[in-house]
Amino acid sequence: MITLIPIVFILAVGLLLIIWVFASVPVYISAKILTSGKTTLFKSMIATLFGSIVYVMAIAIVHLILHSFLLSFLIAYVLYIWVFKAIFGVSWLKAVGISILAIIFTLVIQALLAEFWSITFIPSPKWAI
Repeated sequence: MITLIPIVFILAVGLLLIIWVFASVPVYISAKILTSGKTTLFKSMIATLFGSIVYVMAIAIVHLILHSFLLSFLIAYVLYIWVFKAIFGVSWLKAVGISILAIIFTLVIQALLAEFWSITFIPSPKWAI
C-alpha cells in the first residue's frame, strides 16, 4: 500500500512552484517595462519571493510592536519596495512604479481569467436569468 503523504507533499510543492511562477509574471512584465528590458523571469521570481517574505515578516513584527495596522502596512510596503529596488537595481521611484504596475497587471490578468473561466467552463449567473 502506498502512503499518500509523500504524494500529497509533492503535489503541494509542485502547486506552490506553479503559483510562484504565475505570481511573478506581473512583476516580470512591469520590471521589463521600467528597466528597459534588463530583467529576467528568475529575478522577478526572486523579487516576488523575498518581497513577500519581507512584507509578511515586517507587517507582523511592526504590528506586534506598534499595534497599528496603518503604520505596519506602510513600513512593510517601504521594505517591499526596497527589495524591488535592491534586486532590480533601480531607483525608489521605479521600484514603486514596478509594484504599482504589477498590481495593475495582476488585476487585469485576474479579470481576464475570471471572464474566460466563466465563459468557457462554468455557466455565469448572467446566463441563468
